[in-house]
Amino acid sequence: MSQVKDLLGDYKSIRARTIEFLEKVPKEKWTWRPHALLGSFGMQVRHMSTSQQSYIEGIKKGKIDFSQKEFDKEIETNKEKAIKRLKELDKELSKLISSMKDFDKKIIFVDGVSGTSEEDLATLLNYLIQHEFYHQGIFTCYGRLVGMGKFLFM
Repeated sequence: MSQVKDLLGDYKSIRARTIEFLEKVPKEKWTWRPHALLGSFGMQVRHMSTSQQSYIEGIKKGKIDFSQKEFDKEIETNKEKAIKRLKELDKELSKLISSMKDFDKKIIFVDGVSGTSEEDLATLLNYLIQHEFYHQGIFTCYGRLVGMGKFLFM
């Protein structure tokens, strides 16, 4: 249990840094894309929120499969709504984990690259942390390209 609580605390800390950065992205840059084949700041956040929702629903149901493809398109163009959605998901994730009794229960995890595995909650939180770091790297690159050097992750 303490490992899960520690990981949840780590995730919250990492997410807080992401939100701090996103709040500093100029509104006029929210839909900016570095290339036609790459997403905007808003598209990155929409992906992050859709992915986190899949984790939350999957933890509840016992299977994370990322099959839910519906999303609020406005997140891609509305910075305030996007950040609000991340914060809502964080509260939902914390509430879910706080209500759980069995942290060792195996949850089916369907990864489009690695296939299907059974993972415990600690491993799933580590996946969320890794995913957040991945997007922080993208945001660092995007931030430099739009001239936000002084606001980057440290």
